[in-house]
Amino acid sequence: MYKILLVDDEELERKILWFTLQNSGLPITLLAEAASGREALEKVRETRPDLIIMDIKMPGIDGIEATRQIKDLNPATEVLILTAYGKFSYSQQAIKAQATDYLLKPIQPQQLIAAVSQALDRLSRKRFQPGPSMDLTKLEEQVKTGNLIESKRQLDLLLEHLADTSSPLPSLLNSFGLRLMVIVVQAALSAGADPTKLTAIENEMAQNLTHLASLDGLKSWGENLLEKCIGLWAASQQTSQVQIMVRKAMDYIELNFANNISLNTVASHIHLSPAYLSRIFNEKTGVGFTEYLSEVRLKKAKQLLRMSTDTIDQIAAATGFSSSSYFSAIFKKHEGITPSEFRANNR
Repeated sequence: MYKILLVDDEELERKILWFTLQNSGLPITLLAEAASGREALEKVRETRPDLIIMDIKMPGIDGIEATRQIKDLNPATEVLILTAYGKFSYSQQAIKAQATDYLLKPIQPQQLIAAVSQALDRLSRKRFQPGPSMDLTKLEEQVKTGNLIESKRQLDLLLEHLADTSSPLPSLLNSFGLRLMVIVVQAALSAGADPTKLTAIENEMAQNLTHLASLDGLKSWGENLLEKCIGLWAASQQTSQVQIMVRKAMDYIELNFANNISLNTVASHIHLSPAYLSRIFNEKTGVGFTEYLSEVRLKKAKQLLRMSTDTIDQIAAATGFSSSSYFSAIFKKHEGITPSEFRANNR
């Protein structure tokens, strides 16, 4: 849990702030309250809070000066400045004093909760400062190549280092898990995984992440993340290979439509079984192999009917149809008119 100090000269304001935050679900506890900047400094020396939410306008030492002195005492402390004064000079002063955020009163509950949540994220990252052995680059590389076994080994090494730092709090586990998820999802995305499916995985894993309470839980969660993302990567790689095979089949048809080719001919050329080629061709193009071949031949035949003086028999032979009668039958089935009528209409 993160310790919070509330500083405002109005007791009612402090009560409203805490009422809002204690119902937010954030991992925080109210450490102390202070009614002035001077009292806030005393509380900081005594209790070392993680986060201070402080009004800018107070008697004696104001919020800006108190923030400067607090940062001198403990640079890691996060300070949120609150004020009803919207002058730009105040925001400049707050920034120079190294305040974490600057919020104008009256503050909407969701704005306050969002600002505190962001501050907690920064605190988590400060608690967890990765050394060289915590570099996630190696894990990222293994995800990009789809190596699940080595990815899990890299995860184990990272968790060993995390276990050596301290007994991880849920917020620290959450912080590492979030960082891990961003790295793994981006790696899978850059390797070609489906973005929509990755988003669904990310949403699911983010929800599960909030329930982590131990390193064992983080390990199980992390392995699940790797399995899902790398599985999606592998599926994308398989899909890419299938697309390449279908493209090769289509290119072969484009170059050889005038010859006596068949499903078996094309399958043999690209080293696939006829049954497998037939299935993936239908899946990727939406039409069967024979229908696609006829469409290519008819397209070429229509060009010849418009642009040449060749006879129907010659055009049928030039576009791979076994006979002029078969050509005419297929043509009329697709176009609704005979080849001769098409030629007459398009002269």
